[in-house]
Amino acid sequence: MSLLRRIPGQYLWPLLALVGLCFGSILALLYVTTSSQDRMEAAREARTLTAALRTNVDMVRRDLQDYAMWDDAVRHIARDFDADWIDDNVTAYLGRTQGYDHVFVIAPDGSTPYAFSHGSLSRASAGKGATELFGPAFAESIAAVRRMDPAHSPSISGFTRQGDHFYIYAVAAVVPLTHKVTLPPGGKYVLAIANEVDGSFLTRLRKAHQLVGLTVRQDRGAVPLTDFRGRTLAHVDLAVRTPGSRLRDQILPGLILIILLSALVAASVVRQGGQAMDALRSSRADAVHNADHDPLTALPNRRVLLERVRVRLLDGRAVGLIYMDLDGFKEVNDLYGHRAGDDLLRAATVRIATLAGEDALVARMGGDEFAVLAADGRGHDASALAQRIIDGFQETFAISGANVRVGVSIGVVTTPRHCALTVDELMRRADVAMYSAKGRGKNRWHLYAAGMDTGHDVRKRLEHDLRTAIAANGIDVAYQPIVSAATGRIVCFEALARWTHPREGMIPPDVFIPLAEMTGLIGALGEQVLAKACRAVAPFDIGLAVNLSPAQFWDAHLVDSVARILKEEAFPADRLELEITENYLMRRPDAAAGVMEELRTLGIRLALDDFGSGFASIGYLRQLKFDRLKIDKQFVSDAAASGDVGEGAAEMLVAIVALGRALRLEITAEGVETQDQSALVKACGCHRMQGWLHGRPVAPEMLAETVARLGRDGDSERGGDGGQGDNLPLRNRAQG
Repeated sequence: MSLLRRIPGQYLWPLLALVGLCFGSILALLYVTTSSQDRMEAAREARTLTAALRTNVDMVRRDLQDYAMWDDAVRHIARDFDADWIDDNVTAYLGRTQGYDHVFVIAPDGSTPYAFSHGSLSRASAGKGATELFGPAFAESIAAVRRMDPAHSPSISGFTRQGDHFYIYAVAAVVPLTHKVTLPPGGKYVLAIANEVDGSFLTRLRKAHQLVGLTVRQDRGAVPLTDFRGRTLAHVDLAVRTPGSRLRDQILPGLILIILLSALVAASVVRQGGQAMDALRSSRADAVHNADHDPLTALPNRRVLLERVRVRLLDGRAVGLIYMDLDGFKEVNDLYGHRAGDDLLRAATVRIATLAGEDALVARMGGDEFAVLAADGRGHDASALAQRIIDGFQETFAISGANVRVGVSIGVVTTPRHCALTVDELMRRADVAMYSAKGRGKNRWHLYAAGMDTGHDVRKRLEHDLRTAIAANGIDVAYQPIVSAATGRIVCFEALARWTHPREGMIPPDVFIPLAEMTGLIGALGEQVLAKACRAVAPFDIGLAVNLSPAQFWDAHLVDSVARILKEEAFPADRLELEITENYLMRRPDAAAGVMEELRTLGIRLALDDFGSGFASIGYLRQLKFDRLKIDKQFVSDAAASGDVGEGAAEMLVAIVALGRALRLEITAEGVETQDQSALVKACGCHRMQGWLHGRPVAPEMLAETVARLGRDGDSERGGDGGQGDNLPLRNRAQG
């Protein structure tokens, strides 16, 4: 009755009928399926038995044929009957080895001059003859064999019956195999072999073919036993396996138990229906929450923010929107890994929410971008909040055991009451203002102004054009010579990326290289530059130096990429030198050492670029095992200056060279532009020099002229030691 109260009758009875139909159908299906399985098994075993009987008949004939169609058999049976020869050459194999119960020779007159039965030999025709022993089908077979053409191995096999006894037999006329022997005139002698189809025969048949319960029945059975003319003599019956019935017997009790349990479960389900509905409502609320919130930070997502902004605009209220992007987030990801990046995003979420206050809506827009919808849409409140966030990000974050500092670039857009702007336009303006802040030095905020659209559009167009240029192999490479300090002759070229825009002309590297890094194009750019540089420098047997950007260095495919390019361009690895800037290695020296070791296995050399501009320690230098130090050009410039500044810088330059020599590193001085600077770095002990004094960057077609002008230093080392190039972006400098 409780069930009836929970489910109205108009629903209950149809439900019960449906359940009954389902379980009834399952039972019917079980019966039909298992019965069909039994029938298929019976048919399969009948086919197996039929094939087995046919195989035995064929095998008996094949056993006999080799002895009947034989020149020696004609000599010793048909021409000069020799019972001893038959014993030694026919019965020894067929009767004693093969185990045939009967071996007979039937003469043309129908007598049986040779009979071997169950191991006993009779060389006279006394006793029952073969035709009397095996029945009429056997006699008919002998007559048919004698009528056959001797050239076609006349033989017949099959089953025969005599009274209640059944035999499998074969008869074959004794005929010559070759033309060396001829048959005597008169009728043919016939060889015959037979086995009784008795219990032992059926047992062997059953075991050989994995059958069960074989018996011979005279009335009916599974497979007919026929003579050589196809007449049924009896039937062989078999006890058929019934796997379907056994399966049904095994399943049925469990199925009945399942039906009973299902009835109990159905009642329990009805009783718990209320709880299930509550759980469903709760799950629905969770799904709605998950659809509206970011799973990593638990902040409302982009959809929620856009809906809130849309509602405010429709209500005619003022809107103050702050759109921000973390500065340096990618570097944290590259240096410390994605888990540290996730931790940083969660920590940044807490800090932004704290600074924004409880009344503001903070949302994660995707990646490292966040947005804040100010509680009050007035412009000065949104601007004040943006400044608070900028100030708040001056404090470091404790991530993965390190103190990490990231900045934030913020775009602010405000609207008056009853503004006609759409949500999409408002978001676009916020994005434009944010990129304007990022483009003017980062870690600042900008309020949207109409003039920003132009710069934003220019950046978008420039990004598109750079992508097109890279795809069209349109990035050029210039080459600045590096010379031996001892001889002044060229030892290496440094490859520098150059981009000539079809409308804007020459785009400076400090513009398009950061753009390539920010848009993910730096990998393709670096590969293109490395391939072109290898191709251009290869004929001169001179070293090649190429800069790696941080994004390239931490790329998991870097080594494979460089190796591939070196192979494709047939450029010797020992002529390539990869230059790495210290400031993005020292935060993860262990990981950096692993990458450098992989590069070194290719035969490439590694140089620490702009040494002195970062914070590399002596311990790091020893751990990372560079081949060369490149002293930052500011040291060279300061050391050549007059006064106390020059004197102190010169002493520092001497100390850097001494440090490099102590670490067994080659030293290259950058930015050598005057003879005084050249003399100074030589005096300090530098091995190489690079700068405008010895050559500005030249186009590839000027390489031969440059080599001819400066001369090639035959004793210099190859420039290079690293290898790889999945994204070998040249961290270009304006003058090398």
